[in-house]
Amino acid sequence: MVTTGLDPAGWAPKPVRVAYALTLAGTAVELVGWVLGSFVITPTRGAELREELGPSEALLQLGASGGMLVALSGLWLLGAYRMRAGRPWARIALALAGALCALWLLNDTTMSGFDVSLAAERSHEVLAIAAAALLCLPAANAHFTSHRAQPTC
Repeated sequence: MVTTGLDPAGWAPKPVRVAYALTLAGTAVELVGWVLGSFVITPTRGAELREELGPSEALLQLGASGGMLVALSGLWLLGAYRMRAGRPWARIALALAGALCALWLLNDTTMSGFDVSLAAERSHEVLAIAAAALLCLPAANAHFTSHRAQPTC
């Protein structure tokens, strides 16, 4: 019996599926964290911006940061979807993003020290790092090399 690293249904191997799930979870954590930090957890960024910039400028600033977050999250999810489909470029992009998250987390830790609140605040980065690490496993390699010969959409 020849094993391809795929599950019985012919889907992606387990490391790729877990990396995909971690990417989805990391994106959700980032979006929920932005909403909570901007509008719910006191002192909210929205209240601080209103005090510093005024109501209209605060709304503009929140809209710009929210729009950028949605755009980047969309790109991140597109990469995750294409990675799950076996596209090598998406694997490379997500691995590089995970490496950048690792550097960002290392920088924050060395500048601020490590505490529990930092870990909770940076959980999306930890999830991205874990997803990038899973994409380097041998079972994931087989998934991406088997899709190279197929035409791209």
